[in-house]
Amino acid sequence: MSLEALYTGVSGLQATSTWMDIIGNNIANSNTVGFKSSRAMFSEQLTQFLQYGTSPNNQSGNGGTDSEVIGLGTKLQDIQTLFVQGPTLETGISTDISIQGNGFLIAKQGNQTYLTRDGQLSFDANGNLVNASGELIQGYTAVPQFLKTGLNTYSNIPGQPALITDASLTLNTTGTIGNIQIPQDLTMPPKATSEINFSGNLDALQQANQPGGIVDLFPGFPAPNASPSLPLGLDLAYFGPVGLNPQKAQPIILPGGGIAIQQVGNLAGPAAPGSSTVEPVVLGAVNLGFVKAFNNFAWDQNPPIPPADETSTTVYDSLGNPHQITFLFYQVNDLGSAGVNNPNGPNQVAYAWYAFDTTGGQKPTTANLLGGTGIWEGNLSNPGGLTFYDRNQNNFYFGDLLYFNTDGSLASTGGTEGIGGPGGLAYPSIPEIYLPPFNSNPPVSPIPTDGAEIMGIQINFGTPGVLTQGQRNGLISDAEGSYQVKNGQQVYIPQQTAYVSSQNGYPDGQLESLSFNQTGVIQGAFSNGQNVSLGQVALANVENTGGLNANGNNQFTTSTNSGATFEGLAGQNGLGLVQGGTLEGSNVNLATELSNMIIAQEAFNSNARTVTTVNQVLKVLDQLGQ
Repeated sequence: MSLEALYTGVSGLQATSTWMDIIGNNIANSNTVGFKSSRAMFSEQLTQFLQYGTSPNNQSGNGGTDSEVIGLGTKLQDIQTLFVQGPTLETGISTDISIQGNGFLIAKQGNQTYLTRDGQLSFDANGNLVNASGELIQGYTAVPQFLKTGLNTYSNIPGQPALITDASLTLNTTGTIGNIQIPQDLTMPPKATSEINFSGNLDALQQANQPGGIVDLFPGFPAPNASPSLPLGLDLAYFGPVGLNPQKAQPIILPGGGIAIQQVGNLAGPAAPGSSTVEPVVLGAVNLGFVKAFNNFAWDQNPPIPPADETSTTVYDSLGNPHQITFLFYQVNDLGSAGVNNPNGPNQVAYAWYAFDTTGGQKPTTANLLGGTGIWEGNLSNPGGLTFYDRNQNNFYFGDLLYFNTDGSLASTGGTEGIGGPGGLAYPSIPEIYLPPFNSNPPVSPIPTDGAEIMGIQINFGTPGVLTQGQRNGLISDAEGSYQVKNGQQVYIPQQTAYVSSQNGYPDGQLESLSFNQTGVIQGAFSNGQNVSLGQVALANVENTGGLNANGNNQFTTSTNSGATFEGLAGQNGLGLVQGGTLEGSNVNLATELSNMIIAQEAFNSNARTVTTVNQVLKVLDQLGQ
């Protein structure tokens, strides 16, 4: 008898002993976050041929024989790490994350790069995103960016165009990944308001301040009218060839001085046959500085002549300072006692609108008039000057009325008719007001400045269109107390509800909380109500995860057999998604491990019995010669 059986039993003891080590390590890490269990893979170690097989011999009539082989034990062929998804554990901690699917977080310590599934993250004293071992998590961090836009073609400072600086925290994920650094005392820069959006209803039955659809306008000829009026000037020789269509509206010089507009046709005609675009109707303009030289308008009376509607909103300058703007709406035509719009005109609803700086509780007066119907937009010249529009300059607009189609939908942009569109023709543009109306100091950027930069605010009343094609996504003009069909249902129209639905400015804000979204973006919630993307974790994967080396601390490093490493963002190129407020638990299955432990124990006992039995047989052989 040879010693093969003894060595076979010993190999079994060694293999099962290692298996027990693996099982014990799995069980010990059953509560380790992100732990990936291992399994033992065995193979036959060696074989000894006692007799090789033979093939059949037809000449001798002998059949074939099989080989006679004795196995010489087992060996541990491989220890395989199982990258099976572990259970998702809810923690409620905003900086905890789990990866749902493929991929690893990238952590750096000095020059060493690790891959990990452990999402127990936090921010250190320097604002770096780190894991429980203090390694720096890699990704992208938002940085301040400054965008400068010009208000118009020139300003009152020669050679220095008026600019607005928009500062923002911008996340750029196209560069090289690095440490994610978000200071916990981070301050978000303010954003100057550049857009105001309106919604709601302006009552179509509001009576004008004068009957017959005639409104007294300023300035008059030969002198300004002494009676209360609205700022909208007409120069027939200047505006007539441009766009004051006599088939739509005609100017009337009043006996006592002043100009009025008499509507004689539908204002909302198409720019071309079948077009949904409204043809611009230039009704006139006046220089803002010239207007402010007088104080006899409707709002300057005591008591003021009430507008059809009034609404206020808060806006912010480039330093985050709040300002209040108040809008007044005056209906400038009379629909008559029937209160029914005439599709062919002239009883189409039309409003004049004006904006005022009412910061600090000021009342609307000519002194704080910002712009609106009839006010030259983009005029930053000397407040006392009488600079006239230069037809060769762009971005200067004439005022127009805010008028509606006879079905209540918006027909005009609300106040701008520009020159210099295709072919040099007039074109409708979004109105813009300035706060303050004149830039007394050259703009300085980036923020901070010696003072707040001038604000250029676009006023969006909605999307205009011609009759039956006008949209109802902003202001509308329906008769109060009537019913309109919207989305197939009769909807009651309440009293006037014109209001500012949104504006895009805000003051500075302090960081209050952080959270992760499913793409790994770190969202910061600030005290000013804004949510900003402040960073984004990067993920990585390899061609062969089984080839990764386990380094402890839930870390893996690449090897020659792990293949190429590629980096990306969650949800892209086969990488999994990120779930905030959760952790990936250990993927150890205790039931499986305990069952394997029993099997390993029995295998160890059986291999030990083999060694014991062979030892007893050898002793018998030793005693045969005695």
